[in-house]
Amino acid sequence: MKKYNFPTLTDILTVKVGTKYVWEDRVRQQSTLVHLLEDVYDIKLNLRAFSFYPNQLYFGMPLTFNSTLNTDKILWNDIGKIFQNNHWKTYFAYENVNPDLDIPAKIDTFDDLGFGHVQLLLSELVVMDLNHPSFGVGQQLELSLFQPLIGFSKSPPSRMVKGRPGSMIIKYDTEDELRNIFQEISRRKSYSREPFYVKKHPSRPLKSVYKGKVCLNELFKNNCY
Repeated sequence: MKKYNFPTLTDILTVKVGTKYVWEDRVRQQSTLVHLLEDVYDIKLNLRAFSFYPNQLYFGMPLTFNSTLNTDKILWNDIGKIFQNNHWKTYFAYENVNPDLDIPAKIDTFDDLGFGHVQLLLSELVVMDLNHPSFGVGQQLELSLFQPLIGFSKSPPSRMVKGRPGSMIIKYDTEDELRNIFQEISRRKSYSREPFYVKKHPSRPLKSVYKGKVCLNELFKNNCY
């Protein structure tokens, strides 16, 4: 079984913004979540999922009932390249998850399910295309509750999606507009100086997405639902 790189965990627990160790809570919360998932699925411990890797991005998208899948891939790849050019490692769900596969007869770890749960939990930041209804995207929105999430959609998402804590849902008219927003979001000095994390902002009812000292929900409030 591939295990987590524990020296990386040491680095994570020392990341500070001001005087606050901003990733301590997430590691604690994610450990609890992984134990609950183990009980639900009745599978063995997967040490990798107890923490995450800085500079790693999980990019989820609707696959099964997506009538514009082929054209959407062009935009997804463009967004992924923007992050990669800013030193992110990007995991695309559409390249790694097959929604048509059946459940395997033998399951020992989360990876055996082929759902992408481990890769989701291993990521510092989650990006989701919310332009089409999707059961899989909905489940991953909930599984990533302790992670900062940036979604995007041309039309308003459901109230339940907008009510997920630690989310920022971008509204846009053109793909170039969306690309420019992601260019600004993905660019940073380093993960230790500008980590992505979830925190309550005094003027917002739900927890928000932060990059370093900046609340992205406030910075892009004119571009968000």
